[in-house]
Amino acid sequence: MKKTNLLAILTLAATPAFLHAETTSYSDVVGYSKVTVPAGTRAVVPGFVKSAVFSGSGAISGQTVASSGLTANALSPTQFSGGVPNFPTHYLEITSGAYEGYSFDVASNTATGVTVSDLPSALNGTTISYAIRPHLTLGDIDSGGLPDGNVVLNIFNNPSVSATSYLYDSGGNWYDGSGSFLMNHAVIYPGTGISLNNSSSEFAVNFTGVVKATKTAIPVYRQASQNLVGPLNPSANSTLTAWAAALPENTVANILTTSGNNNVSLTLLTDLGSTVLYDGGGNELPSVSIDGQNAFSMSAMSADGYVIFNSPLNP
Repeated sequence: MKKTNLLAILTLAATPAFLHAETTSYSDVVGYSKVTVPAGTRAVVPGFVKSAVFSGSGAISGQTVASSGLTANALSPTQFSGGVPNFPTHYLEITSGAYEGYSFDVASNTATGVTVSDLPSALNGTTISYAIRPHLTLGDIDSGGLPDGNVVLNIFNNPSVSATSYLYDSGGNWYDGSGSFLMNHAVIYPGTGISLNNSSSEFAVNFTGVVKATKTAIPVYRQASQNLVGPLNPSANSTLTAWAAALPENTVANILTTSGNNNVSLTLLTDLGSTVLYDGGGNELPSVSIDGQNAFSMSAMSADGYVIFNSPLNP
């Protein structure tokens, strides 16, 4: 094991998110975390991503990034029939430069190129470093401790509504809000929060995966009544010292409690063009502590934007 990875693991390891580490490459740190969900509602950010299936660099032409050695159509979105919604299976993440941490769903691929959705026009004609990762999905959530029929999970990926609801049922499966369609393939985007509503007793949710070494850029949407986001940090707590990018003016960020009542423990405000943290009274804050893998909500934005978090391995 590379010494720097070992030091990073020792820095991150803490209760309740104890990391068991191994390396899959010189850059990957693999871990495990356990998050307690009390009776009630808790907002959580899964603290890991999946290992890259491809990494390299390539020139961009329109929405296609040059690659080599891929199997054609290996990265295609899911294809279900009978009314089951389809989802992308992989995403391309930019790993350096001005757009580090931005990710884009893969729409299709050939042996020599990957076509994605919504690449900024400013990148056309440039060459980027990137990684391609499988998406984290509902089916990846360790369901061993979830009480059957008593858990509703909300994913906050949607640009036009606050959340999409899914129901947990016996057999370790997730269904759509009506209970009609099996939805284990539904995507949870990096840094996006999920809320777990538990009408039964306390349970634990386990997450495993790669500790992300690059920044994470998470879209936040004006139309959504709220966006749940948070750092990809599986350690016991995160310290937010500044926004990594300026957010739209008048964005309200509410840090949520972990006790199950989903109350607001601290309100943060943004100012136009600023990355400084302010409390609800407009006072500058040097830092804010966030419980391990706890999400916070963002709302009341004047425009769509991104919140960008540094990696816990490269703070």
